[in-house]
Amino acid sequence: FTNNIAYCPKYYWKKYHVLQGILDVSPNWIKRKRQTRILTNILLIATGGFGDSLWIMPFAKSLRIKYPRARIIISTEEKNMALWKGVPYADNCVNNDYWSLQNLIRTADEVYDFGGIATFMKKEMRLDPIEAVFKIAEMPLPKEKKECRPMLILTLDEGNNAEKLLAKHNIDTKKDKIITIALNTSTANRDWPFTYAKELTERLLQDKYKVIWLSDKIDFNRTDEKGITETPEVANLCGKTTIRESAAIIALSDLFIGPNSALMVIATALETPTIGLFGAFAHKTRTKFYEKFIAIQGKYQCSPCGEHWTECPQGHPSPCMKKIASGEVYETAKMMLKKYPRSIIERSPIE
Repeated sequence: FTNNIAYCPKYYWKKYHVLQGILDVSPNWIKRKRQTRILTNILLIATGGFGDSLWIMPFAKSLRIKYPRARIIISTEEKNMALWKGVPYADNCVNNDYWSLQNLIRTADEVYDFGGIATFMKKEMRLDPIEAVFKIAEMPLPKEKKECRPMLILTLDEGNNAEKLLAKHNIDTKKDKIITIALNTSTANRDWPFTYAKELTERLLQDKYKVIWLSDKIDFNRTDEKGITETPEVANLCGKTTIRESAAIIALSDLFIGPNSALMVIATALETPTIGLFGAFAHKTRTKFYEKFIAIQGKYQCSPCGEHWTECPQGHPSPCMKKIASGEVYETAKMMLKKYPRSIIERSPIE
């Protein structure tokens, strides 16, 4: 078994052998043996962006149910650790520096690493990332859609602080209808044109909705040639919130609108009605388990291309994202607000 995956007891090594072209010819009795082991120390490697951590969360929760006494450790980048704060299915979350990661791999009974399921693992890229995670781990998917979405824990203090922040922008969470718009993603080819977002914002403001802009960049704080802010009525929080503060604001919203990104996944996890804007990726490979959700796919001759890392060779913004007109998003927003009205209790901070 020296060159056979059956020689390696951990899925971590199985993944790397498979990527090098080694075939898994393990007898069925060995595969069954993998499933019947009692695990007491499990390591999940959640490297990458926010989305990579979010996709792993339903699996981590299933592991907790299957192995209630096991110690489950999450190894990830420092920026992602905030997402795992307070979740009941992980015992600890640590920074994945080289030395601690090597020690954790050696001491764990099982190591799972799902990095690449949405970027370079060809077979898995055709699946919803949540579905791909469970398939790789050879565990059955939960039967309910809700169990296939991330479980995020926001505290009462975080909710109250978000309400205070919005109050400074003349937004009363008890009275106003709030729409949050995400302006960008981690890769430029998925961004919706800012001009379109501004057009949509102006129409929503005319309808007396309160609009919030979220982004990790600050260059959306734009002014015209006279030095006047382009949309003075909007709560422009671009570059001013952490990922947890953004999540708390989304939880207070009546509707979230944004391109395919971590904030979109967070919105669906928090059961905030959501409109997702897709171009480079087919929405069917990202939204299988979402509810109170609708996707708008920008159709162009080369989309969906599945490209994640580079800018679109056709220019920026991507032509497929340009195909999503602000008017179409506006009409969809009106429909979603009517179809999924949120009560004050649903939006109120609770712990």
